[in-house]
Amino acid sequence: MSEFSFQDLIKVARSDRAEDRNLLAEALNKMVLASGKHLSSAEIDLVFDILRRLIHEVEIDVRRHLADNLADRADVPHDLVVTLANDVIEVAFPILSRSKVLEDVDLIQLILDHANPHQLAITGRDSLSEDVSATLADTGNAEVIGALLKNPGAEISAETLEKLVEDSMHMPAIQEPLVRRAELPPDLTRRMYEWVGEAVKSYIDVKLGTDLGASPVSRDALDEEVKHAVTEALEDEEMMGGATAPNFDVPGGLAGNFRVHPRVMVRSLENGDVFHFEELFRDFTGLPEGAATRVLYDTGPEALAIACKGSGIDRYSFSDMVCLLHGDGNAQGFRDTPAFMKAMDYFERIDGAGAKRVLQAWSHAG
Repeated sequence: MSEFSFQDLIKVARSDRAEDRNLLAEALNKMVLASGKHLSSAEIDLVFDILRRLIHEVEIDVRRHLADNLADRADVPHDLVVTLANDVIEVAFPILSRSKVLEDVDLIQLILDHANPHQLAITGRDSLSEDVSATLADTGNAEVIGALLKNPGAEISAETLEKLVEDSMHMPAIQEPLVRRAELPPDLTRRMYEWVGEAVKSYIDVKLGTDLGASPVSRDALDEEVKHAVTEALEDEEMMGGATAPNFDVPGGLAGNFRVHPRVMVRSLENGDVFHFEELFRDFTGLPEGAATRVLYDTGPEALAIACKGSGIDRYSFSDMVCLLHGDGNAQGFRDTPAFMKAMDYFERIDGAGAKRVLQAWSHAG
């Protein structure tokens, strides 16, 4: 510290001139921090005490250079590090992404107090605890969660992974990094197969050493089967009762009326309240009792797929209904069967307008 004596440092630190404060901070940064110069404990205390006084008053470029040089030091006072971590992102970034002085409680509070840039900087740390990862996952920000999942040093609890699997249904951006996590268990990986795109499905097949997309019929044959599904449904005399399809836009009884959310129907079925489920299903689809019974119990999943697609029931809810109705008491196990995969492919390939036309006909038959 030949350029400045202790007395010089104290004198300049007391100056009211902004230029002096910037020069002092830059001098400390250049001569002491950036150089890695060994300091006595008294010198360390003096340097950091001066920086505490200066940090709120020096220009952003000076703070940024200070933060960059302090980020890898373990001897920086905790309060100074926290101050820099709460600064603008240009200053805070090296501290957030590298400083080991920050504790989990600090990181969690920083995530809660700041928005996307600070949160993203934290996801890039060499290691993240389960608690910090859970807080990042709770942001609901797909960009932040995707960055978290791509960090191999992040520890993610089973509970957080399960939550993220559910969230991934509405966050396509996190699907691929999520299935690539080594700790994602096979059952949750298989569950994601229901809603991810083809590229992620292919990766899941490789990861699990399976071919979950395979079905007893080829994809081309299935496409051909689906192509004729609407026509065949309209010609089903038992279902139609000899009626012809009317030409209107919504199933009978549904126009302008309130409908429950499909998840309410699924919840009733999960709770074993079959009569309530059947009532809700009839109300939602507009099907009369006989037609609804045939769709739910007397036919395969294809008729249910048409009814759900035609009435606007989402893919996720349809998949749960199929498993609960056709899984013979083992809904989760049914998800691993070719029959389930075929039903999901069938649902996706049905033309929405055609399915609605079939549902209209079924709703007004006889």
